[in-house]
Amino acid sequence: MRSILTSIFLLLAFHIQAHEPPNTPVMVSHELVKSYTKADVKQVWKEKGVPRIALPVHLGVDVYEIIYYVPWLDGTMRKASGIYYVPKTDKAVPYVMYGHGTQIEKHRDITDKDAQQFICLSYATDGYAAMFPDYYGIGKGEGKHLYQHAWSEAQSFIYMLYAIDEFNKELGLKHDGHLFLTGYSQGGHASMAAHKYIQELNDPRFQVTASSPMSGAYDMTGVQEQYMFQEYPRPFYLPYLLLSYQMAYNILDLKNPYDVFRPPFDTLFPAYFENNAHRTLDELNKHLPKIPKDVVKQEYVDAYMNDPDFAFKKRLAENNLTDWIPTAPMQLCYCKGDREVNYQNSEVAYRNMTALGVTAIKLNNLSDELDHNTCAAFAVLATKNYFDRFKNKGKNPKMKDVPGFKKFLIGFVKRGEEKKYRKKGKDSAYI
Repeated sequence: MRSILTSIFLLLAFHIQAHEPPNTPVMVSHELVKSYTKADVKQVWKEKGVPRIALPVHLGVDVYEIIYYVPWLDGTMRKASGIYYVPKTDKAVPYVMYGHGTQIEKHRDITDKDAQQFICLSYATDGYAAMFPDYYGIGKGEGKHLYQHAWSEAQSFIYMLYAIDEFNKELGLKHDGHLFLTGYSQGGHASMAAHKYIQELNDPRFQVTASSPMSGAYDMTGVQEQYMFQEYPRPFYLPYLLLSYQMAYNILDLKNPYDVFRPPFDTLFPAYFENNAHRTLDELNKHLPKIPKDVVKQEYVDAYMNDPDFAFKKRLAENNLTDWIPTAPMQLCYCKGDREVNYQNSEVAYRNMTALGVTAIKLNNLSDELDHNTCAAFAVLATKNYFDRFKNKGKNPKMKDVPGFKKFLIGFVKRGEEKKYRKKGKDSAYI
């Protein structure tokens, strides 16, 4: 009984802590790792063949790596890391936070060759202060990452905001009050979780202006769950979830978490999920069966299918993000050709939220054909255009469409990508 009461006390204390601003500084360190002039940014755009009408270049950018404290599951604090892109300007600037896609390796370089970091640079050169959290346990963060775990994803955003708020006083950078949240794939789930938890926090310093989650698995016990029982191009998803939720919730009574897996996966997985510096998801996928559930011992598959009280399923349901009421506008970007994250995740979230009375929400299907990775560039452009309207025109209730020539240019490029995809039938590099 005493241990139960202690556990309840810790959970309550942790819940209170998670929803109150910290009363001590959370910034641990910051380091300037790169500085771009406006000419430098133009050169990057030239090398990448990026038209500046699609992503304008207006400012130089300083890039900092920051280390900051975040709360862990037991209420203690540990270190997390992130990258901060600071526009070189004296004007007050909006904040944008970008949640990255899935990775299993801890290592992360800082380079404009990385597509997601390039996205952050594109926001910063156009006058946004852009934040790129590593989540928990990635980059220079301590401990392990919790995959598709809404609370920890959100806290990595929230505590990075606290750290940046401290750091901006040192930099003399002013915040204009706007806060935009986005991310792709896991970053879609993370940015939606951040929107939900920041809204609950109700800190007057950080009020969400708008969010644009992109191609995220928001309905994990619904439409996304179906992929676990059929041929699926990214079978890593299931073991990553199981191991993460075992760490977060102790869902199975196992001393060794890898005992949930069939041989040889029980001995294969530790090299990828324990202190993995450089092994990638693509490398792991080569070793996995086409149907994800085939890595799991049958007794646990049966429990998931037949026991409504099975802890894994209940905890997954707690991390669904389809049944809440965002009070700030939201755009849901996706492609109907997505075979990795079921596009219906976005449609379910939209349908459930509108049923709850949400009106400032928009579905944006970028293509009926493009798959998960090929879709990303067009989702990113649609998100940038969406945020720019708020940045430039306040609440802008009419939300006019993308300017004509820019819309034509994006459509022209997209039709070309769709044609290539139809011809090759192969998705592009992972973003």
